[in-house]
Amino acid sequence: MQPPALASWVSQEAQSHFAANVAGIVAPPGDIESTRAHYDTINHARVELAKQLFPTSVERQVLNGVPVDVVSPLGQPDNGHRLICLHGGAFMWGSGDGALVEAIPVAAVSGCTVIAVDYRLAPEHLFPAATDDVVACYRALLADRPATRIALYGSSAGAMLSAQVIARLIADGTPLPGAVAMLHGAGLDLDGDSMAVAPWLNGMAAQGVSVPRPVLPYLAGTHPGDPLVTPGERRAVFEHFPPSLLVTGTRDFAASSVFTMHRRLHMAGVPAELVVFDGLWHTHHVDTGLPESREVFELLARFFATHLK
Repeated sequence: MQPPALASWVSQEAQSHFAANVAGIVAPPGDIESTRAHYDTINHARVELAKQLFPTSVERQVLNGVPVDVVSPLGQPDNGHRLICLHGGAFMWGSGDGALVEAIPVAAVSGCTVIAVDYRLAPEHLFPAATDDVVACYRALLADRPATRIALYGSSAGAMLSAQVIARLIADGTPLPGAVAMLHGAGLDLDGDSMAVAPWLNGMAAQGVSVPRPVLPYLAGTHPGDPLVTPGERRAVFEHFPPSLLVTGTRDFAASSVFTMHRRLHMAGVPAELVVFDGLWHTHHVDTGLPESREVFELLARFFATHLK
C-alpha cells in the first residue's frame, strides 16, 4: 500500500530514507537469533556512519557488574555530567552497536560522557532484569557525583525502561537523576490511535504492527497495574518524576503513549517538554545522517544542559 506523501518541510534526506528503508518494510520472520543478527547488521552500518559524523572515543567497561560502553566526546573537556543511554529493541535486541548508535551522537553534541548500558535481554531474562542492571550502573555513578549531574535517556523499549528505572528509584528512595528523556516510547503500554494509524501512514496496513504489551516476552508474568512496569498509570509515582523530555513523530506507532505520558506529567506539575516531528517514524534518530536526527541530538543536549546542575 502506498503511504501518504510527506510534507515539504520534511527534509529531502528523510523523504528519501523513508521511501527506501521505512515504507512497507517489516522485520523478516525468524527465531530470536535470526532477528538479532538482522538488526545487528543494520545497527553496525549505522554506527560506522555515526563514527564518521560524530567524533568520540568508546571504551568497553564493566560498571557494578554490568557491561557498558563509555562514550566520550573528543576535543572537549569533561564537564562532569554523565548520561545513561538505554537502547531500544523490544527488550530483545540492540546490544552493542544498537546502544552505540544512540550514544555516540549525543556524547559528541552534548559534550557529556555517555554510559551505554548493555542490559540483559529477553527471552533469556525477564522483568525486572533490565531495571536491575540500569539501577546498578546508576548507583555506581552516584559514588562520585551527585544525582543532579546524571541524566537518563532511551528510545522505544529504552524509553519504557527509563521510566521503569525512575519508578524503581522513587520506590527505593534513591536520589533521582537531574533529568530523563523518553524518545518514541514512555512509561505506558503501547496503545491508542497511533497503533492503528501508524501502519497505514507507513505503508504497512496489510501487515499491521504487532507490538502491544502482551506480546513483549520481557514483560511476561507482570501485572498490568504494576507501577514499576507502567509508571505512567500511577499518578503517585509519575508526579515525582524529574524534568522530562518526550520526543515522537506522527508516523510513530508509539506516539499515543508518548502524548499521554506527556499530558499526565504536565498535569501533575512535572516540568515536561514534548517535541513531535511531523512525518517522522519510530526511532528516526538512529539514522544519524538525517537533519531531523541531528535536531534530536541537539534537543537532548540543550535539555540536559538546562537541567543538570
